[in-house]
Amino acid sequence: MLKLEKYGVELKPYLAVFWRTKRFNRFIDRIAFKYFRFWKIFFTVGVFLAIGELLFTLKFFASNLMASYYGGNAQLVLPLIPGVTISFSSLPYFVISVVVVFCLHEFAHGIAARVEGIRLKSIGMMFVVLIFGGFAELVDEDISRAKITSKLRLLAAGSMANLLCGIIITVFIINFSLVISPLFSGPEGVLIVSIVDGSPADRAGIVVGDVILSINGSRITDTYSFVKYMYSAPANSTLVLSLLRGNIIVHSSFHPLNSSIAFLGVRSFNYYAPRFLTAILTPMSAWHIYNVFTWLELLSVSAALINMLPIPFFDGGGFFEALFQFPIFKRRTVYFLNRKMTVGEALLNIIRLTSIMLLFANISQSFILGGFRMP
Repeated sequence: MLKLEKYGVELKPYLAVFWRTKRFNRFIDRIAFKYFRFWKIFFTVGVFLAIGELLFTLKFFASNLMASYYGGNAQLVLPLIPGVTISFSSLPYFVISVVVVFCLHEFAHGIAARVEGIRLKSIGMMFVVLIFGGFAELVDEDISRAKITSKLRLLAAGSMANLLCGIIITVFIINFSLVISPLFSGPEGVLIVSIVDGSPADRAGIVVGDVILSINGSRITDTYSFVKYMYSAPANSTLVLSLLRGNIIVHSSFHPLNSSIAFLGVRSFNYYAPRFLTAILTPMSAWHIYNVFTWLELLSVSAALINMLPIPFFDGGGFFEALFQFPIFKRRTVYFLNRKMTVGEALLNIIRLTSIMLLFANISQSFILGGFRMP
């Protein structure tokens, strides 16, 4: 038997592996105390944002249900299950994003803990089935003795960090060409990222990773010019595609949504040519980076919002329990659910039950509508 404990590794049932280390404690202390005033303000802002995140999430859930009821376009709200709601082709992007989101989340908790005078036992990584993540292990006695305001800043820290990350990544996506410009030039064409089986492109031998530079002599510089040209090409026309690897002739068919225009059966993305490191960077590299960004944006914002729901085991559960411990919520008592309790306890139960019902109603609605797979 391997003695993994001395390496900080712990094996648990259900394919759970935990790795703990104290090597980062000193680094977190240095970051926390060097910018102590900044972190105090940052996490205080996070407390107010946490309340706003809950209100926004509940409004979104309610509006999403109403949109479906009145025949509108409802957004999918799905648990992230590899192979079920996440395609295996998206799994690498998902795993990378999960690691970043969880590590950033727990790193923020670690900094907030030290700023509030709560001792940090260890920082670690976990692997449960197909999910990676990080955690900050704190001293429970310090948490129980902490002031309410300290608990609020601590519990809001992770979501605050995720929300900020989501905002930054959104800016990166909007300015994607600029962000990757040190490594890539362009766009200089369109990259084929998926092909419909049996489509004209498939029959002509076009493969994922091909780059279209021109069609019938017309320069194609990006997805906009590609779509514009295809909308002007008549159905069943013959198209000569100039690819990076040479020319290829495609006999188009008619578009399923508009029988008068040509149809190739491809999904495209802007092609960005690597400036250097061509042995490592491929035509698909920018596409992979973009996918990581989109998943990181989705998971960061989702983690920030969902995690602040007042549900047990979520940060929001502890956050709102602490919030309603302020004396103003304990001065009066009411009867709720056939039990006498403080106003704070009643409010916590109301928003907790509301959150759980709206969350599961949205998930159920998504599965009913057939949303079993994310891109």
